[in-house]
Amino acid sequence: MTEEELIRCAQLGDRDAFAGLVSSHEKKLLALCWNMLGEREEARDAAQEALLQAFQNFAQFDAGRSFVKWLLGIGAKRCLDRLRKRRTFLKYFQDYAREWGKPAAPAMDGCGDERAGRLLQKLSARERAAISLAVFEDFSAREIAALQGCSENTVRVHLFNARWKLRKEVANGL
Repeated sequence: MTEEELIRCAQLGDRDAFAGLVSSHEKKLLALCWNMLGEREEARDAAQEALLQAFQNFAQFDAGRSFVKWLLGIGAKRCLDRLRKRRTFLKYFQDYAREWGKPAAPAMDGCGDERAGRLLQKLSARERAAISLAVFEDFSAREIAALQGCSENTVRVHLFNARWKLRKEVANGL
């Protein structure tokens, strides 16, 4: 079956057709989540949340759109939510440490020895999302802006800053 046929069948309630759609794109979804979050288990959880949300909302999917971009957009939003929660938790932990005169919590890295993961962790959450979607998934600035709820110019600034930081880190030998 073609992707269009799978989409039509899935929108009529065929779970096997939806599973067929997902199976051809789940590796991309997991890679995007890992690139954004830097931790494999958290990436798997975010990908599962995205798949569940896609399944629950598939009846509203516009068959004229790209399924993979729609699915990756949902995944990116789940990752951004997790990064916001992580930042909130880390801020709470750092505030607590200052209040009690203890050393601040270490930054959450989770990238192991993988160079690409270390490089991506040097970026802000918005920069990491923008560069991951643009470079690894070929999203346009307009598509990224729609996902992040900001203007295309803001996305272009995130992309510029991300590329500048990455070049600087590579030049410094990370």
